[in-house]
Amino acid sequence: MASYEQTFLEQLTNIHGVDFSTWQGWEQLMTWVKRQPWREEFFGSEKIPARLLYPQTLCEELTRYLGG
Repeated sequence: MASYEQTFLEQLTNIHGVDFSTWQGWEQLMTWVKRQPWREEFFGSEKIPARLLYPQTLCEELTRYLGG
């Protein structure tokens, strides 16, 4: 993952010490996203889109969505 995305997501989520491009990082990031009031808009529905089940894609799309 690009260092920019990692840094942006760490600052935004206050989750540190985990690489968001790993499955462990994906789980923590997804848990954080699910608590956000804009989660339905980001997911586009109640269900998590299949493309977001990959750590790199989740990081890229979340960074883009939040304007990073």
